Order: sequence, then C-alpha cells, then structure tokens
Amino acid sequence: MTVPSFPVTLSAQPLSAETFAPFGTLLAQPGSAPSLERGDITFWNSTADLSGLAGSGVTGHLIAHRRPSTLTQIERHRHTPEAFIALQGRSLFVAGPPGDPDPDRLRVFEIGAGQGVLLHPGAWHWAPYPLTETATFLLILRAETSEHDIEIAVIPPHHLAPPGTGDSGPSPPEPS
Repeated sequence: MTVPSFPVTLSAQPLSAETFAPFGTLLAQPGSAPSLERGDITFWNSTADLSGLAGSGVTGHLIAHRRPSTLTQIERHRHTPEAFIALQGRSLFVAGPPGDPDPDRLRVFEIGAGQGVLLHPGAWHWAPYPLTETATFLLILRAETSEHDIEIAVIPPHHLAPPGTGDSGPSPPEPS
C-alpha cells in the first residue's frame, strides 16, 4: 500500500442512527413514543440491543423531571446490575445496599453529566431527582428487568437535600 505524502482529510457528517448503522448503534434519546410516562419520569426501554455481551442486555433512555425531593419508595433488581449514565443535567441519586430495605442505610449522591453509576444486583434505588428542570440518563440493564426483576418497597418519607445545604444526613454504612 502506498502512503500518500499529504494528510488525509476525513470530513465529519451528521451523526444519526442511519449514518452510524454500518458501525454500530447510536445511543441517543429515541424519536419514538416512550415506554412509560408517569409524571416524574419519561422512559424508553430497550433502546439498544446488548445481547452480544453474552446476555440479554439493553439500553434505556430516561428523562427525570423536576419534582419535590421527597422519597417514599425504592426499588431493586435482585438478579441484575443496572447502570445510570448522566447525559444532561444534575440530579440527586438515591442508593441503598442489597438486602432487606433499610431506609437508615440509604444514601443520596449528586450526579451530573458525564458521571455514571453501576448498581450491584439487589441494590435499592429510585429514579433520579433532578436539581435542574430535567436530567437525562442512558441506562444499561437486562432486557427482562422491567417485566420480571423489579421489587418496590414503600418507605417512610425522606426529604433529599442537595450538597451544601447543611444537612449531611446519617453516617455512611459500615462495610459488609
């Protein structure tokens, strides 16, 4: 192969599902109707197929909507991890360790664009609470999670306080 003596120019083209299809899957908010709209979130399930990872992985796209920062329920997925990758906005993200639901062991974190978390199987959590008007997340989870691996627990109301408000909350849980 002859190497040209001048630099090769690769001109960028608009990124879309169609233009990127020969190379992979565009991970972006879908143009289709959401799978779930319940006031606090708008969610698209199965936005990309990750079964090539030797499983039944999919991506989801979540837009969390600003609402009162009062947590009254938590959920977990006993058999699968779940990743939340923040694309836009800032949010409060609640997490609790696997095991019985224990509101005293819940923690809240601020998560912003470019940050992500991968929850252990069985870890308690809830939809993010945006500090901005909305916050957008890419989710990575098993395809069957929404239908077959979700457990919700009702807990006493917990107010979620952003960092720097003087409410440091309880101490972190002891390592297991």
